[in-house]
Amino acid sequence: MHGAGGADALRTVYADLHVHLGWAGEPGGGVKISAARSLTLANILAEARDRKGIRLVGVIDAATEGALQDLERLMAEGRVVEHPGGGLAYDEVTLIPGAEVEVAHRGRPVHLLCYFRGADALRAFADWQAGRVKNRRLSTQRHHDTTAADVVEVTAALGGVVIPAHIFTPYKSVLGAAPAIAEVIPAELWGTVGAVELGLSSDTALADELPELSRFPFLTNSDAHSLASIGREYNRLQVAEPSFDEFLLALRGERGRQILANYGLDPRLGKYHRTYCLTCGRRVEGDPPVLGCPEGAGHRVVLGVLDRIRHYAAWQEARFARVERPRPPYVHQVPLSFVPGLGKRGLERLLAAFGTEMAVLHEASEEDLAGVVGPKLARLVVLAREGRLTIESGAGGIYGRVAGPDPDAVT
Repeated sequence: MHGAGGADALRTVYADLHVHLGWAGEPGGGVKISAARSLTLANILAEARDRKGIRLVGVIDAATEGALQDLERLMAEGRVVEHPGGGLAYDEVTLIPGAEVEVAHRGRPVHLLCYFRGADALRAFADWQAGRVKNRRLSTQRHHDTTAADVVEVTAALGGVVIPAHIFTPYKSVLGAAPAIAEVIPAELWGTVGAVELGLSSDTALADELPELSRFPFLTNSDAHSLASIGREYNRLQVAEPSFDEFLLALRGERGRQILANYGLDPRLGKYHRTYCLTCGRRVEGDPPVLGCPEGAGHRVVLGVLDRIRHYAAWQEARFARVERPRPPYVHQVPLSFVPGLGKRGLERLLAAFGTEMAVLHEASEEDLAGVVGPKLARLVVLAREGRLTIESGAGGIYGRVAGPDPDAVT
């Protein structure tokens, strides 16, 4: 295994493992209908390298036919090469190719992220799923006559790893379809389930209320549908290099490799954090779990992530023993694009001064920031990266809102 020796010098790498493609191949290049057309493979890699400071990026529409064509073209041109440690190298950025798969569990959709070491395994997976989807050019189509267990087994046979996507979202997740992962993916297959992805409306403290989840590492990824959203949530890894093999070692916590921190939205900013009444058209207030609308028993609601977790917790406590697992810190961090008053021009000035968003968020001092955007905005950027802004909760598909600085945080 390249780069896996215990004597290797380890370093910090920022990773976002859930980025969508909007366009790939020609003609008819639409891949993810809801994603921006600017999300091409080449643009994603350049954005990760030049603006975000992300060194490990997972593109989870890579098994679509147009994406495979683009990837093969980039490799033929020498712009992307097979990394000796797994993954596909683009200068200092490594692409982990993947596929987001939708299967049904008792009639409800479940999304699984499948990652592969290289182009050959990715192509083999694409060929396997070709007879199970209607259109090989579109991403995240429902697989026909396929279970989550089938997907895990095939991915394992190809040397890949599966990560259940945004596990709490109400419409397309494992814990949106069932009260436990074990009901969707049998426990005997969990060796291929490398982690679970928390999603934008939860964090480590909330997820750890469910004892079953104590068996899994947690990842925070952007689920980006635009170039600007890449790195909205991300992970800090300690690895020898950005590669597929090192990524797996970090998930397992082996040979000094590890997840050092998860960076994500305050869960209140997520668009499904609290229960939302579709009949009334508003967030339902009350102590969690809120399972219905007090205005009417027949009102249709979208169960919030916080409410879902609290509802499942008692059920799981009676069925799953908790496993002690050290957790890396979860840093509540508001993305720069959410900072009130910063705007596109302010962000461009920061990037021109400091290089990448990771440098702004992790390296630049408040004094240095003030020299670029002024003391007021510099203070807001610092409060954003420390998670100390006043937030109004999201619900029903509407993101939460940053109302301004926490009065106790402004000095």
